[in-house]
Amino acid sequence: MSQYACHCCQQVFDKATDPCFIVRLTAFLEIEPQLDEYDLHDTDHDHLSAISDAIEKIQSLDDPTLHEDHLERNFQLCRDCYQRFMADPISRDVSASISFSAN
Repeated sequence: MSQYACHCCQQVFDKATDPCFIVRLTAFLEIEPQLDEYDLHDTDHDHLSAISDAIEKIQSLDDPTLHEDHLERNFQLCRDCYQRFMADPISRDVSASISFSAN
């Protein structure tokens, strides 16, 4: 008998009878050089040089999070948590559901 625990609600399930949904999350820094409309249509423009300049500019910044290549994680979710995740993958509605007292 193979079991898993949902990463969200921590409920333990049997993989033989209960569905296990795998959510793969990949985060990375997008590197896109700033090109104006003229550069896009200019066949003599050195696009590799523009990309190299963009990479050098990012590497010169002092923010250590910009130097992390990428993050990859896998999460096992039960059906209910998976459906909640699919309805709001980046948790936009969480702040709307939090209420504070009038103190």
